[in-house]
Amino acid sequence: MSCIIIAEFRCKPGRAEDFIELCRANYPGTRDYDGCEYISLSVDQDDEDTLVMTEQWVSKEHHRRYSEFREGDGTSERITAMLAAEPTFRFLDLTDA
Repeated sequence: MSCIIIAEFRCKPGRAEDFIELCRANYPGTRDYDGCEYISLSVDQDDEDTLVMTEQWVSKEHHRRYSEFREGDGTSERITAMLAAEPTFRFLDLTDA
């Protein structure tokens, strides 16, 4: 069963567009990465500095390997520099409902 990840990123004021551009540049590779089934980025309608990433992976393990890849290529460090707070992650099991 697929793993859904909901990640919330609270950007420093004025940095959300930089975050969006980074995602725009990286998402083609993410979508091609082993185990990625879906990824998107949304802006909170009530707070333009808050971004929500919605992902679907074959498994939590596939996502873990991808996260290690992004740590190794420097993307995670670039993201951290744009954030006002630690991101939050929710790992969910998709049901058949």
